[in-house]
Amino acid sequence: MRRVAIGVGLVLTAVAVTLFILFSQTEVARTFRQGAPVCVLVVGVDEGVPDAGADTVSVAILQPGGRTTWISIPPDLVWPTATGWTSLHTLYAHEGIAGISRRLSLLLEITLPYWVVVDFAALRTVVDAVGGVELTVEERLVYQDRSRNLFIDVPPGRQVLDGTAAADFVRYHDGDESGRLARYHQFLGALLEKARAVPANRWRATAETVRNAVQTNLSLWETLDLVRALSGATPDRVMFVIAPTAPRAGATRNLVPDLVRLRQLTQSSVRGSSFLTRDEIRVLVLNGTGQKLLATRTGAWLADLGFTVTGTADADRSNYPRTYIVAREDARAKGQAVFEVIPTGVQSSVQVQTDREFDLARIGGWPQHTDVILILGAAFDVRP
Repeated sequence: MRRVAIGVGLVLTAVAVTLFILFSQTEVARTFRQGAPVCVLVVGVDEGVPDAGADTVSVAILQPGGRTTWISIPPDLVWPTATGWTSLHTLYAHEGIAGISRRLSLLLEITLPYWVVVDFAALRTVVDAVGGVELTVEERLVYQDRSRNLFIDVPPGRQVLDGTAAADFVRYHDGDESGRLARYHQFLGALLEKARAVPANRWRATAETVRNAVQTNLSLWETLDLVRALSGATPDRVMFVIAPTAPRAGATRNLVPDLVRLRQLTQSSVRGSSFLTRDEIRVLVLNGTGQKLLATRTGAWLADLGFTVTGTADADRSNYPRTYIVAREDARAKGQAVFEVIPTGVQSSVQVQTDREFDLARIGGWPQHTDVILILGAAFDVRP
């Protein structure tokens, strides 16, 4: 009986420990343990301005182990709405954090369960909590806006900025949005470097200070989990980028998302995968048959499909028995992308090789500014 009681006690203890481990973990910790990234929406706003628009909009993508991508979205990016095109800046004023989160989730094709709203008062508090940030100011930054009681004067040179000076550095705007975002990224890099130096025994106090200064739906324990993840984010593992955009047709200032480039960025940042667009693949077409104008016709066909054709010419001989697609060893995917557009009735006579497998001496070596060489052989034709 005693043995049974001991056995039951051990089982109950094991169950209790298991339940404690499971339920004491935050959702952030569980996501990291599953090997998945945590995505956080970060919106910067002006202080003391009710219903203000978004000054900065960013998405931080943190991978287990510390690899981090910070994507800044220009606030003058516009969206189609029922009443016309509206900027991201204005959308935040009208729809708040929930509206911006919903729209960016659709745009980036990722889930944004967490958000942080930071005004400049909070930014000053965060910077002072880590003891200031050290960075180089390239030139003197001077700006005044009496209507907002804003006076900025940051001297040039290498220096440690306290919270007030750091806020001025980030707020300075000379009309160049890309330059302002570059300074913002410079500041974030310096802040992250300083935060990494915070001793482990001060993590909780620092996390509490940060969380109390900002508006967020992250709990204190979730904030601590993110702080720990960022502690492993060395400078070479952190990437700051600006979301790819393009001018909106017919507008002088508005920007719209470059959807293809943006998807490439998020695929790489969130899933660690990448995909190619055809315009990135540079193809040289060589005619290895006696058929006139075959290379020219094939080059035009590839260009119509979106590939970048670097040239067309005759091959070293005109009796190639089959067609070869030759790609660089480190760009096999580009060769495969060319193969996939070849008509299915012709693919059986096409061989894909790398530059190590194909005898490049016969065509005079690898041509400059080329990713793939398409050598047309017998039975090749793109005409229906």
